[in-house]
Amino acid sequence: MIDGVFGRLGRRLVLSRHRGLLWLAGDESFCAANLPRLIDSLASTGSGLVFSNRDLGADIEYRPLKRAGEILGQTHPWIVFDAYSGFNPNTLAQIAGTVAAGGWLVILAPDSGSWPGFNDPEYRQLSVEPWAPQQLEPRYLRRVVRMLDADPAVVKWSASGVGQPNWPDLSPPVAAEAPYLSEDQQRAVDRLLRALAQRRCKQVLSADRGRGKSAALGLALALKAQQKPLKVALTAPSRAALDALFERIEALLGPIEWQGNSGQAGSLRLEYRAPAELAEVPLTADLLVIDEAAAIATPVLAQLSRCYSRVLFATTQHGYEGNGRGFTLRFMAELRALAPEVAEIHLQTPVRWAPGDPLERSLSRLLLLDVDAEPPVLSGDGSVLSMEWLDRDRLTEDEPLLRQLFGLLVLAHYRTTPGDARVLLDSPNLDLCLLRAEGELLGCALVAREGELSDDLAQGVWQGVRRPTGHLLPQALIAHEGVLEVASWSAWRIVRIAVHPGCQHHGLGSRLLQWLVTSAQQQGVDYIGASFAATPALLNYWQGCGFVPVRVGDRHDPVSGSHAVLELRALSSRAQAWLPGMRRRYADALRYRLNGTLKALSVELLPPLFDALQPLELDALDRQLLQGFAFYQRSLESSLVALDKLLRLSVGRWSELGIELPDQALLVERIWRQTPAEQLNWAGGRKAQLARLRELTVQLLDLT
Repeated sequence: MIDGVFGRLGRRLVLSRHRGLLWLAGDESFCAANLPRLIDSLASTGSGLVFSNRDLGADIEYRPLKRAGEILGQTHPWIVFDAYSGFNPNTLAQIAGTVAAGGWLVILAPDSGSWPGFNDPEYRQLSVEPWAPQQLEPRYLRRVVRMLDADPAVVKWSASGVGQPNWPDLSPPVAAEAPYLSEDQQRAVDRLLRALAQRRCKQVLSADRGRGKSAALGLALALKAQQKPLKVALTAPSRAALDALFERIEALLGPIEWQGNSGQAGSLRLEYRAPAELAEVPLTADLLVIDEAAAIATPVLAQLSRCYSRVLFATTQHGYEGNGRGFTLRFMAELRALAPEVAEIHLQTPVRWAPGDPLERSLSRLLLLDVDAEPPVLSGDGSVLSMEWLDRDRLTEDEPLLRQLFGLLVLAHYRTTPGDARVLLDSPNLDLCLLRAEGELLGCALVAREGELSDDLAQGVWQGVRRPTGHLLPQALIAHEGVLEVASWSAWRIVRIAVHPGCQHHGLGSRLLQWLVTSAQQQGVDYIGASFAATPALLNYWQGCGFVPVRVGDRHDPVSGSHAVLELRALSSRAQAWLPGMRRRYADALRYRLNGTLKALSVELLPPLFDALQPLELDALDRQLLQGFAFYQRSLESSLVALDKLLRLSVGRWSELGIELPDQALLVERIWRQTPAEQLNWAGGRKAQLARLRELTVQLLDLT
């Protein structure tokens, strides 16, 4: 009977080039008894995969869920996702994208009544001290069950039998002319080739997953290289993200011969570099291709677009690795200012499956992949604002509000993923604040309550033997800065703050932030803070709201090209008394690490990072040495200690003094980082550098 049911449904999927979602719903014994039967039935369509973290018996081969990323770019006729091993939304989205047309995605999970109460292994990742995993509220799973039960396209196999789905009856689209995978893709490639015929072009190719955008880039490059030799610089969050592009190139030009990150196929030369590396050291090339641009920080993209006259961007609009809607709104405006000739191409037709695919529709709704924050509609000027804490139990049941809220978060941050929705609903120490006007949602903030660590836990963190989930602010201060006294203090960390793009530049974010500060003070919180990828604009924003940096992370992100910075605002009397000493230690550590772990820290970040610090004082000998260097011929080496003090004294005011970025870089590289003169790109070489350093020293001495 089961073979007949799935055989009939499977034939419908094959004929329509659609994919199905099957929920094998029951307790573990029910699933264990029926999974082998299901696999035997599906095996007639080909060899599939089972993802699970447990032994499923019956000689079933399985892969752990953490290896889901290894199959990206592949296709399989069916895949089983074992939710008994943990319902991770990002993993499910990754796996679903590899199910071939005519195939099945099977979710192995408890039935509706028992799934919310199931002790999901994911709770171990979501729990935060002092909460135990079993204490977490199953808000996210309650929503999952509600959505699956209400979805007519889901095939549910439970003890009651196999439900019949309501699938669209669509004919597959007409096949496109080779080598294209759809007429939509062919039109996009034609537009790209016309653009590449120009001396300058900036093209943005966007699409939902499965539309063949990376393949379109590969086809355009291969066809262009057939006309004349072409050298292309490539970048993406990883080289593996370009596999679909490489596949289309090889289909037309033959195998790519790789030597490291350099490849050759016919007359096409390819050079791959990580985004931040390429922005720092651009390659000579005929054009630049940036794939998965939404997963790359906007400042890096802007820098890359300035380095090349011809750039092709590709971005996924809705995906498991991040969301491109925010990229489109934020970066397109900046790109148009840099290059008025920029054009956008959007692919709509899927190529891996037919339009109207039931699996894509079901998972887009379930995982909130299709959310968009609608612009607020206000009858007045929006000056009467209300701010309120939101009950997450209410949010779980209010699907329109959840979609609007998550859409707002997607627009605010380029790395918002489906998994963030589970954190939003289930994380035990998270609170949500809404900013409204006339009932319309204008903005929101996510706040994590941290701190008040036990003595044992704090000692373990300080000793380097404990790294509990969460508590980012106190852990950073204890583990990296060695400050044990903050362990028992209470803290609020602003995880995310967002204002709808249509309402920005009116001070709404600052007003929301001030409301949070006031609320924290009223509740007796010791300090409030945030951690974010450092940019001049963000540093100036947070410091304009009364926050100050206390730590810069060592890690240089190869995708964003930035370091994380931790900023705080002291609220209680004990925190206010502690902060000046912490800031002095921060300044010493920042200066010391500039020619070590912070060697790649951008020079333009230094003025805001050193701003508002208690200045050092120059003594008589310092002044004498500085004057000897500035007005006479004393050597740079003999004046370094005094020059170091002068830079510490003045760095926060460099921009105010009109010192341009090249001069700032010269001061930092020669004095703080002690970079040899021959390693700097400066017209006139060593003598010209030294002369300019003397002139800048005169200018800075006028401050003192």
